[in-house]
Amino acid sequence: MTTAPGERDSSQWGSANDVRAVIERAHDAFIAMNAGGFVLDWNPQAQRTFGWSSEEAIGQVLADLIIPVRYRAAHWEGLQRHLDTGVATVLDKRLELSAIDRTGREFPVELTISRDSAQSPARFYAFLHDISARKLSERLLRAQHAITRVFAEAQSAGEATRGLLAGLGEAMDWQLGAWWSDDEGAGVLRCRSVWRREPAVAPEFEQVSLELELPPGVGLPGRVWGSGEPAWTADLAADASFPRSGAAARAGLHTAVCVPILGDGEFLGAIEFFSHQTGAPDHGTREILSTIATQVGSFLTLLTQRSELVARLERLALTDELTGLANRRAWQEGLERERARAQRHDQPLCVAMLDLDHFKHFNDTHGHPAGDQLLREVAQTWRSQLRPTDILARYGGEEFALLLPTWPVQIARTVLQRLCAMPGGLTCSAGLAAFDGTETAEALVARADQALYEAKAGGRDRTVIATADRSGQQD
Repeated sequence: MTTAPGERDSSQWGSANDVRAVIERAHDAFIAMNAGGFVLDWNPQAQRTFGWSSEEAIGQVLADLIIPVRYRAAHWEGLQRHLDTGVATVLDKRLELSAIDRTGREFPVELTISRDSAQSPARFYAFLHDISARKLSERLLRAQHAITRVFAEAQSAGEATRGLLAGLGEAMDWQLGAWWSDDEGAGVLRCRSVWRREPAVAPEFEQVSLELELPPGVGLPGRVWGSGEPAWTADLAADASFPRSGAAARAGLHTAVCVPILGDGEFLGAIEFFSHQTGAPDHGTREILSTIATQVGSFLTLLTQRSELVARLERLALTDELTGLANRRAWQEGLERERARAQRHDQPLCVAMLDLDHFKHFNDTHGHPAGDQLLREVAQTWRSQLRPTDILARYGGEEFALLLPTWPVQIARTVLQRLCAMPGGLTCSAGLAAFDGTETAEALVARADQALYEAKAGGRDRTVIATADRSGQQD
């Protein structure tokens, strides 16, 4: 005898009331289904899990009650294949699948499906339970590992945000993610980076996002920018306030969540994630994202501070502390670079060595603080009279080195005459050498230094131009 849809078949249990009691009191949901896909049995835990009472569920098509729409075709194909061939890939195995409840909320379940081989036509039974809490804990752990790994490896905030999208997207099972930050002074947010789980996921949606500008309050990123609170939407395609709803519908993207990233109370950006599923993110997911957003904000702030400190240390490593000019290390790097460029492009290059005359006497008379102030003032005055491409360095003590790319010796001499016209009775001596096209950087500096020695030996307050044979031509 065939059981009609909607009719509970209690004979399958025999007369054992204790078996029925176990089913009724089980902490797992118990569902029975016939070969036509109709629900035959539905215990109280199934009602608590899915929201349908046994009276409502029994006699209904199981797939319509608990299987997400995108998986229903595969469900029917698998059922029919088993009925036709006896082949079963899911029976008597512990599975993790997605299910939906009465409200359409999608959540993960763990289940085992069995077939009663003594019944004809076939009947199928399943014990299952909601594993959302477990999955949530796993996702949180994966997400925390991801952000820790990203920030351990990242060298800049930009590199970190790209890694975060991929790490969090994979850990939280999203299909697409985006990082938004503001254009300073423009009053809009722009999409800086996009991550896709697979290359074929939403290329049009990605392009639309990268071209979009969002003012405060517009779109999910604009909303979190304005409010400082997470925002989400259950179905992008149906949300008229979402600027990319058309592209989202064509890409099959539905659920979206966006969280602000704050550092020391300031808005640093927003992370946005998308899913093919429909339904608002559950409370646990939102809690995870809020927790992670706080951690990301702290990490980004530390990374930015670290980057600024590294940049400052690099500047200090190349800067003379007293004058703010390039130090000898920076001078040497600049000299090698400009010498190679001049040789490669057959361009002129001049090097000058300058020395403040009678600086020791000035120090002895006015004191070292006054001498330091004089060096600072000279450095500032000379720097203001040079091109941005010229390199002025403090070579040591009161001696300075000057690199003049692309200028021939005649123009370089005029520059030195202008620099050496110092106020207050101060004078300086200078030695100038033009690159001969082949000599090493050390040889070029040595010729300029020899010319400076000749200027000082010749009475100071003058410039000597080195010739190719290292003898000087006094100016």
